[in-house]
Amino acid sequence: MEFANHVVEFLGEGGEAVTVTMAVGYVEKADSELIETAKQMLVQVVPFDRHEFGSAAPERSEAEIYTFEYQDKGIIRLMPGISLPGLEAVRDEVYRSAKDLWKDAPDKAEAPVGWAVRARNSQGDIEATCTYEEIQLREA
Repeated sequence: MEFANHVVEFLGEGGEAVTVTMAVGYVEKADSELIETAKQMLVQVVPFDRHEFGSAAPERSEAEIYTFEYQDKGIIRLMPGISLPGLEAVRDEVYRSAKDLWKDAPDKAEAPVGWAVRARNSQGDIEATCTYEEIQLREA
C-alpha cells in the first residue's frame, strides 16, 4: 500500500487557484475520489458568514462556529472555523467525517480505536463525538 501527500488544485476563470493538500499518509485513491474529498474539505474550512472574510452567503444568526478534531493513526488534526446551523448538523457532519476516516483505514484487521471525530463549540466544549467503535457497529 502506498502512502502519499496528494495535492488537488482548483483553478478559477480569472487565474486564481486554491490548493488542497491531503495529509501525508493519505491512502492512494482514484482522482475522482481525491477531488471529492478536497471539495468536502473546502466546504468545511470556508466560513462564508464570518465578517472578516466578507459575506458570500446570507447571514445565519443561529449558526455557531465549531472546531472539528480528527484523530487518525494517533495524529490529531484541528479544523477551526466551521460554521454549522445547529447541533443536528454538527452531529451529522461528525458522523460523516468519522465514517470517511473509517473507510480510509488501510487495514481493518488493525482497526483504529477511540474517538475518531469530535466537534467543539466556540467556548471549547465538546458538542458531538463519534468513535471508531460506533462506526463499526453502524456499518456492520
